[in-house]
Amino acid sequence: MPSSPLRPLELQDHRLRYLYLSHLKGSMRAAADELGIAASSVSRQIAKLEAELGIDLVRQDTYRIHLTDAGEAAVEYYLERLAQHETLMKRFDVLRALQAAPRIIIAIGEGLLGAKTIKSLQAISGQRDAQIAEIISAPSFEVQRLVISDQAHLGIVFCPGASAQVSRLFSLPQPLRLIVHPSNPIAQQNSVTFEEVSEQTLVLPSSNYRVRELIDGVSKIQGVPINPELTSNSLAVILDFVRSGLGATVLAELPITDEIHSGTLKAVAIDCEAMNATDIQIVTRRGRPLSDLTRQLAHEIARTIRSLAQRELPAAASRD
Repeated sequence: MPSSPLRPLELQDHRLRYLYLSHLKGSMRAAADELGIAASSVSRQIAKLEAELGIDLVRQDTYRIHLTDAGEAAVEYYLERLAQHETLMKRFDVLRALQAAPRIIIAIGEGLLGAKTIKSLQAISGQRDAQIAEIISAPSFEVQRLVISDQAHLGIVFCPGASAQVSRLFSLPQPLRLIVHPSNPIAQQNSVTFEEVSEQTLVLPSSNYRVRELIDGVSKIQGVPINPELTSNSLAVILDFVRSGLGATVLAELPITDEIHSGTLKAVAIDCEAMNATDIQIVTRRGRPLSDLTRQLAHEIARTIRSLAQRELPAAASRD
């Protein structure tokens, strides 16, 4: 056989397919029958593949085809290419679905919006002749991943980091508060220091939540240790803990607006710049073109969220 080629190979899939089918069916003739072509065509294309690679792929003088080690490697490569092709096609299917307006997928940071707010999104979409195909609830970091990977058109996320590969469409101020039971003595205070927060019996979100990352960051900067009694990835568990008077948590007010207004829970301001500089953002992937319909929907969502947060008639959200 000739020596290895010096130029890059440009393997043709049909030749690899002929080799694979010959191996699978047991002979080149059986492969030709499967393909509906002459056996000589299969033999000729496999010979060209061997010449291109500069190595024998099939053992000679055998009735039933037997691959050499190189032939087995070529078949393995072909099967890997088939698998990669299938993965790529599935990915394209997902992207086509995402681009097929007016079906819109929204990812929402877990615990950011209550059921009433999420239900109102469907009403908004109906007014805009858009269809929200899916609403995904996940931790903020996962919401960012879904948006960046184009698995969601829009994301509603709590205070994404500056390094996140997302573009902010709307920003709604949402400072973090110490959430306590009304019977907690600290509920009578207008504000608390971060050190006073650390002295509470705390139940906090898990480390994969943006709220927890911010709390741990302030703890490190101020040298004030935060040692929660309990951590949980469930907002329901956290709030049950607080409602029972067993401790306190740190959250934005929006998910629990009704309970704060009813007096079931009390939100106390935290005298800490980092805790008061947080916001809820409506984001999309940086550089992703959005249809006018999607932008209008994002605008209406922002108006609705602000209205619910402030308990007033909808007002325009701040736009970056």
